[in-house]
Amino acid sequence: MIRNLTLWIFGGLLLAACTLAPTSQHGLAQEGGNPDLALEKIAEDVWIHKSYETIEPWGLILSQGLIVKDDNELIVIDTAWSNADTERLLDLIDEQIFNGPGTLVPTHAHADKMGGMDTVNKRNWVTLAFELTNEAATKRGLTPARDSVPYFDYQRGGPASWEVGRIQFFYPGPGHTRDNIVAYDPKTKVLFGGCLIRPDESNSLGSTADADIAAWADTVRRVAAEFPDAEIIIPSHGAPGGRDLLDHTIALAEAANG
Repeated sequence: MIRNLTLWIFGGLLLAACTLAPTSQHGLAQEGGNPDLALEKIAEDVWIHKSYETIEPWGLILSQGLIVKDDNELIVIDTAWSNADTERLLDLIDEQIFNGPGTLVPTHAHADKMGGMDTVNKRNWVTLAFELTNEAATKRGLTPARDSVPYFDYQRGGPASWEVGRIQFFYPGPGHTRDNIVAYDPKTKVLFGGCLIRPDESNSLGSTADADIAAWADTVRRVAAEFPDAEIIIPSHGAPGGRDLLDHTIALAEAANG
């Protein structure tokens, strides 16, 4: 396992911090009539960031990422939908959570997860992606992160996890995309499942254009086995829940696989 990649690669970023009041939400108005970009505190030093995009024919789509303040270190998981949205997101983080650079890690190469990577790369931030994600980003016309975590073949017993600060990142195998990863905060027992995990209100796997439907259920089972203590599960496109979201996603994947 690669330990504390931020320190290992970059020699340690020391940052200053401030906090939001518990249970508060803060937003900045967006152009185009979409709902405000917002932060929602869900645990001590842990926030969900929410951004919205209207995509036809589906309409308005919420995308969520995670923000964790770990002492003098800030870790942001996923950008907002676009560079403009991500600029507002970083400004909001500076104002409400942490006035300084941090580390951003996308969970896979789709626009809702790294559509704002240009903006983050232009700031004095560390941007770090799974090697498969940076490769896929280039193929899909997205800007890759500056640095990559090497790909390990989990099927051959190689390590499939690494850490940035206290956050544990895990590649469980293909599902929503070939490159999807999840992130776990052992301090608060929050697991960010990204688009691999479906919300309780969903009756489908959502977008499957780049999916491996046959592998999806077993991939989620690996997530469940890797993080048996996870209590709060956060999907990209719906309300947080408990471990039932893992079972729900497995059932949807098995149904989709026939």
